[in-house]
Amino acid sequence: MLTFDNVGLLLIVIALSTIWYESLRLREMAIRHCHILCRESNLQLLDQTVSLVSIKLKRADNGRLKLKRKYQFEVSENGVDKYSGFITMLGNRHIESRLEGPDGQNIFHQSGPTSLH
Repeated sequence: MLTFDNVGLLLIVIALSTIWYESLRLREMAIRHCHILCRESNLQLLDQTVSLVSIKLKRADNGRLKLKRKYQFEVSENGVDKYSGFITMLGNRHIESRLEGPDGQNIFHQSGPTSLH
């Protein structure tokens, strides 16, 4: 027999599964954007280096609270050197990218209101 305790536990499991799935989906979107950014910059994305470094609540332009996620990744020009990059997403929208260049300079990419789907 299904009790209120079991229903509550089931709802918690469903909520956690949904959050986990959404986080994986957004990470995949960030990886796709990293590939696009690297292709445009003639760089190679080093596989398995895209990782979440921060997550916080922030208000979007429409006033709604969304999660702001910052991902770090590594790129290379020739397969030997390594440079860091960052992608910031607000909800499912890419809002900023930053690449560290060979001389320590930063290359910034600001995004408009587009989102990756």
